[in-house]
Amino acid sequence: MLKKIALKRGSLAIIVFIILAVASALYYKESIGASFNKEFATTLNQIIDRKELRVGMLRSLTTLYIDYRNPNQAGGFEYELLKKFADSLNVKLKVTFANNLTELIEKSKQGKIDLIATELKGYVSDVDNFSASDPFHYTTLQLVYRKGSIKPYSFNDIKGDLTVAKNSLQSYTLANIKNNYPQLTWNESVILNQEELLRLVEDKDINYTIASNRTTSIMQRIYPSLAVAFDVVNNQPKTWYLAKSQDNSLLNKLNQFIQASLADGTIKKLEYHYFSYMNKFDYVDTRAFLRAIEKTLPKYQTFFEKYATVNDLDWKLLASMAYQESHWNPKAISSTGVRGIMMLTKSTAESLGITNRLDAEQSINGGSSYLKKIINRMPKSIPKEERVWFALAAYNMGMGHLWDARALATQLNKSPDSWQDVRQVLPLLSEEEYYSDLKYGFARGYQAVHFVDSIQKYYMSLVGYLIEKEYRQKYMDEKTDQAGL
Repeated sequence: MLKKIALKRGSLAIIVFIILAVASALYYKESIGASFNKEFATTLNQIIDRKELRVGMLRSLTTLYIDYRNPNQAGGFEYELLKKFADSLNVKLKVTFANNLTELIEKSKQGKIDLIATELKGYVSDVDNFSASDPFHYTTLQLVYRKGSIKPYSFNDIKGDLTVAKNSLQSYTLANIKNNYPQLTWNESVILNQEELLRLVEDKDINYTIASNRTTSIMQRIYPSLAVAFDVVNNQPKTWYLAKSQDNSLLNKLNQFIQASLADGTIKKLEYHYFSYMNKFDYVDTRAFLRAIEKTLPKYQTFFEKYATVNDLDWKLLASMAYQESHWNPKAISSTGVRGIMMLTKSTAESLGITNRLDAEQSINGGSSYLKKIINRMPKSIPKEERVWFALAAYNMGMGHLWDARALATQLNKSPDSWQDVRQVLPLLSEEEYYSDLKYGFARGYQAVHFVDSIQKYYMSLVGYLIEKEYRQKYMDEKTDQAGL
């Protein structure tokens, strides 16, 4: 009997041993497999496992500026497109900003960033070590001079200091056209980018520089004396760069995203959102606006800040809106009966408890509250980032006419939730063949389009002015400190 029990226990021990041995082997196999898979995982899989896409960008107003829709958050055309790519991978976007290309290339070599979102052609010593994505946008390089000096019409007319950033697309372009202009000479700065060089043109420290049309358009809203002499290169493709590797998983996925975004209109919408208001530059109007920022805005800025905070808005958006309405004149009165710095109708003011439309603080309070109410009434089907465009149009022309425009957009096989589509439809509200069948009838929809476009334009000038003011103050403080030493 004892012998049988011993045999059973021995068998049980053997079985337990075998089970433990098998479990241990499986665990070891999985551990080794996980380690092997981690080591040899594709770049794309590593990003997905990390749940983070790491991108290197240069600091500039063109690719990065404070976005009114998300106060104190980074924004911009390329930033938002990169964010959409990261979202498509279900990972977070982590951007590392650098002052020059050398920093970005070094971080790429160290494996600290997955792609570089800036042009590398000028960095001839390293560009061959990178693969370029498909083009997603096109720009024009322009020669810029200061208004009031002699305008050159070609590189043959250059008389003075032409400076571009070292290792930049601009330096690459000049090197390529040198044979066509043997007398052409230029300087290359190792520390200044194209925006900083444009400041030097404004300050008359250099005569010329070359910048992209987007950067020039932004800087003209801050320094209207900057003028375009001629186009140097048209339709320059913009691409992103990844370190060359036998593993093209990330590059292939990025190109698929770019092609899909071109096909479905995503990129077109972003281009419109960020660049449409730059198409026309009015020197006189911009100069007048900048003077008003310096002389008039300080009287009312506290009110804009106060009531923007109350209504969860950006005060710079409210200020830009008020300038479009009244040029910051609290006593403004129109022929249609709207009054004050925010141009409120009598009925709107009464509904908001505003007793004196010509009182600046009351008007700003009422205008900001009314805009917020309109934003809250926008259908949830409209993308969050576009609701303010619709709300501003409704502020100008009335909610009823906006609903008509959305309905007409649907009839014309356009999206009623896309500001780009509705913007195209709004001018039709003044044409009888369209407005006669609409619920609210005739409306000057083209005025609403102008209203929104102008606010975009003034907003960018105001944001740029404040950024530049801070930059110049910091520069002066540093000079003062250095002089004190």
